[in-house]
Order: sequence, then structure tokens, then C-alpha cells
Amino acid sequence: MIKKILATGLIGIFSAGVFAQNADNQSVLKLTVDESVRLALENNVSVKKSELALKLKNRLKKSAWSSVSPTASLSGSYSDDFEKDSISYGASGNISLSLSPSLYSSVKKAVLAYDAGELSYEATLRSVELNVRKSFYNILYQKENLASQERSLETAQQTYDANYSKYNRGQLSELDLLNSQYNLESKKPVITSLKNAYNNDLASFKQTLGIGLSIAIQLEGNLNDAVSNIDVPESVLHSNLDEMPSIKAAQNSVDSAKAGLLASRFSAYGPSVTAGYTYGKSKTQGAEDFTTTNQLSLGVKIPLDGYLPWSTGALSVASQKESLQELELDLDDQKTSAAITVRNSYNTILQAQSQLETLKKNVQLMQRSYDMSRIAYNNGSKDLLTLQTAEDNLLNAKTALSQQEFTLISNILSLESTLGVPFGTFTKIENNSDSNGDI
Repeated sequence: MIKKILATGLIGIFSAGVFAQNADNQSVLKLTVDESVRLALENNVSVKKSELALKLKNRLKKSAWSSVSPTASLSGSYSDDFEKDSISYGASGNISLSLSPSLYSSVKKAVLAYDAGELSYEATLRSVELNVRKSFYNILYQKENLASQERSLETAQQTYDANYSKYNRGQLSELDLLNSQYNLESKKPVITSLKNAYNNDLASFKQTLGIGLSIAIQLEGNLNDAVSNIDVPESVLHSNLDEMPSIKAAQNSVDSAKAGLLASRFSAYGPSVTAGYTYGKSKTQGAEDFTTTNQLSLGVKIPLDGYLPWSTGALSVASQKESLQELELDLDDQKTSAAITVRNSYNTILQAQSQLETLKKNVQLMQRSYDMSRIAYNNGSKDLLTLQTAEDNLLNAKTALSQQEFTLISNILSLESTLGVPFGTFTKIENNSDSNGDI
């Protein structure tokens, strides 16, 4: 299956990742977050479709001058009047050219359409990369959460087994045994649900990368490493709004509307020029010489309808003006919204970093509480409910920590996406040889 996929175009797999063997002697593709992004940009369907659309716009831009190309024709004639016994024949050539102010606006619109296509292509690349990076860390979060839940299940199983032995020796009541069994069984549906969600997200992640669902992958990294090197300077609050992708797209819409307004004005008021040249020879039977046609023609057309306020041309110009004003208002509003978004993201990140330290301390406290409760329970000085409560508190603390780490990473990625800076600008992650296992 892997060979078939590689044969159809996944040439980036060997350059992006390294194959290893898992415990079942199955080939496993080892991927870092950057290698996952590289695979997706090479194989993702959305990227390929956007690239094709950009090529089409590039061809249209290059051929925008085609309307200025002169037209040329050659013609020949032959006629025989049987009544008058007269034969005539001839040949001629014609070259004509038409120029109008709309030519400039057509070229301008084609250039702007290509620029919009470039922005759309870049937006697709960044959207795919953002999706890959968030999915990568989401899968790591789900795997850590699932591992914590499975460890909790193992602990619950051990507790139940120990309590069952105590019950058989008459050292534990049946009620405590039943509570222990309930605690064990109640964890199993949770784990099943987490596994289903994990496998579904993993399949979607492989689809985004453009690799087969049967390929086993191993994601290298962990959430703690990702959040340990975060540095968002306060200078992001003063970022150049004009360089943001959303603002560039809005500005392109304004420029396109201006080109549309100019085209409407040219159509309503602009003159057009036509030029033609014809040269030909013809002869009628009996005539001594050929008749020569050597003609140059020039014409100018000036539309007057545009000066009438109720004409189609004038109404089109007025409509384009209003559309342009709306887009300019939208551009100003988007700049304000972008500045607010950046400020909110910055404050959210600072708050999340502060909360992260508190959650780490909570895990340490809950771990110590659980260890002490387990020792006390084994010694008979604490009841089962106290132990189970300490275990639940520890699991909740670990889950909250992992969730906050993922949330912080997502906020960082969203901020980088909003600003249009390269992903990883605020998160410098060093490759770690430790992995999270086969997936």
C-alpha cells in the first residue's frame, strides 16, 4: 500500500519523515510538526486546486493585452457573368486596429485579479499549515489525555483487585468493594469515547497530509516542549496592519473596485479610435490594367450617453462609486478589528501563560495528595472514597494542564496567522529525541 501511494506522487515522504519499525514490525512514519507541514503543502488537495487557479489567473494576466493586437485578413474573389461573358478576379489584404480607454482598465483588472489569486493562494497555504499545526498538537493533547485516562484505569483496576482480596479476607465491606468496582467500570466508556475521537482526528490529519490511512505515523514532540519556549513581545501590539493577510485582501478589493470604477468611466465618457488599411488588386476581363485599392481609414467615436444622468453609463459610474465607498469603509473597519484581535490575543496569551504556572503547581499538589492518600488507604487510615477523590483530583489537574497547554499553543498559532508572520515566530521548538509512541 505504501509503495502504491509513493508511486502516485508522495515523493516527499522520505524527505520529510523517517520510517522506523514499531513493536509489530510495521513501518512507522516519524513526523515532527514541520515535517507534517511540508507533507501537507506538497500533497494537500486544497493547495493543488489553489495552485491551478493561480496559474489560470496568470495566463489571463499575460493575455490581457490581446485586445490591442491588430486583426489581419486576406481575401480573394472570382466571378464569371455568363450573360455578359465577363470575368473578374482580385485579391486584397486588410489590417485593422481598435483602441479604447477600456484597454487600460482591462489590463489593470487582470493584474489585480492575479494579485488576488496570489493572496488567495498564500491564504490557502497558511490555512493548511495552521490546520496541520493545530491538528498536530491536538493529537498530542488527545494522546496525553488518553494516556492519563488509561493510567487511571490501570490504577482503578489495581485498587479493585486489592480490594477484592481484602473483601475475601473479610477486611473490606461489600459496599466499599462495589464502589471500587463502579469506579473501575465508569472509566471504560470514557476511554472508549476518547479513543474514537482520537482515531477520527488522526484519520482527518492523515487526509490533510495527503497520506494513506493505513500508514502508521509517530508524532515527535510534546506539549510541554511546545509551550516552554514561547516569547510574544509587546511590540506585536504595534504591528503594521497593512501587512496582515486580511488587510491585504481587503485592500485588493478596494483596488479592484477602483479599477471597476475607472472602467465604467471609460465606457461612459472615453473615446475609442479605429484604424484600418486595405490594399488590393482586381481586374475585369478586357481591361488592360489591374485596379488598385490602397486605402487608409481612421475613426474616432465619442460616447455622449454618459453625460446624461439617467443613462446606463452614468448609473453604472454612480453604482461603482457607492461600491467603492462601502469597500473603503470595510477596509477601515477591518483595520480596527485586526488591531483589537491582536490586542485580545496578546492579553489572552499572557493570561494563559500565568494560568499555566498555577496548573503545573496544582498537578504537583494533587500528585502529592494522591500519593499520601494511597499510602494512608493501604495503611487503613483513609477510606476508599478519600482515595478515589484524590485520584480524580489528580486526573482532572493533569487534564486541565494539558488542555491549557494546547489552548496556549492554539492562541499562539492564531496570532501568527492573523499577523501573517511565519509560523514558529513566537514559538521556537527544538527537536526532541523523545517521542510519544506509535500512532
